[in-house]
Amino acid sequence: MNHLEQRVASLEKSVKWYRIFFGLSITAMCTLTLMSNSEKNFVPDRLQAKSFQVVNDNGNVVAELGIDKVKGNGFLTTSTPGGQKLIHLFTSDGGAGGINTFDSDGDVIFKVTKTSGGGGYLGLFNNNKKEIAEFGVTDNQSGYMRICDKFGDKLAWITYTEGGGGYFALLNNNQETIRFSTPDAGGRIGLSNKRNKRIAFIGTQDNLDGNITIFNSNSESLGSIPK
Repeated sequence: MNHLEQRVASLEKSVKWYRIFFGLSITAMCTLTLMSNSEKNFVPDRLQAKSFQVVNDNGNVVAELGIDKVKGNGFLTTSTPGGQKLIHLFTSDGGAGGINTFDSDGDVIFKVTKTSGGGGYLGLFNNNKKEIAEFGVTDNQSGYMRICDKFGDKLAWITYTEGGGGYFALLNNNQETIRFSTPDAGGRIGLSNKRNKRIAFIGTQDNLDGNITIFNSNSESLGSIPK
């Protein structure tokens, strides 16, 4: 075999090994790709644990899902990287679900839970921790709404009358000054002074006739139509 034939034989052998190596490489790549896709598409039916935590890049917990050690119920809390609560989903003392949201100082600014009568309750708070708006269900399962000033004193109150119908009152210094009501007989309006003494009344009497009455500062009648 001359030199040229030897070089051709050597080249054919090299090509053969390259083909084998290339074929094995392609096979390995395909296998890894299929395995990777299989892992990405795999979703477990259920994950179980007593608690889950979400942490940021610095390892600070910013969300936690777990069990209340006292009540045994579940809770969910989101926090700032410094550990300040932002939103807290929990179980209230009455056994109902509750939601609290907090400001940057850690004070509650929004609250949802249940009233003592068993219905829903929603409260809004200002920066001074005073409740300035409240919505909920009364003990007899009727609705109510309360609006307060910056000190938490009542300004307006809407609910029901015991005789049926609606009730709306405006207050000053926690004293009722104007009252609107709609009992079964008909509409009524009452005016009071700052000592909570009635000074004027207009409305429907029990016999369905109209009435206007004026009182002095001590709520003593000065005159009435009809007399």
